[in-house]
Amino acid sequence: VKDQVSRILPRIEESVNATLEAEVLTRSSQSSRTSYAIAADLSEMELEKILIEKMEGNKSIQRSDEQ
Repeated sequence: VKDQVSRILPRIEESVNATLEAEVLTRSSQSSRTSYAIAADLSEMELEKILIEKMEGNKSIQRSDEQ
């Protein structure tokens, strides 16, 4: 299972980042969007990245514990 997670997690990360970036660009291109809303979208994207980094860190710790 951990092997599968190791292979799938980078794909998920790429997909999430691409989707979030596309969504932020789409939303930010709309003239009715406010700076606050754009900042909120960017913050959400950063939080997603932090979550992925934490998941990868935990995965690395688990590997160390198993060795």
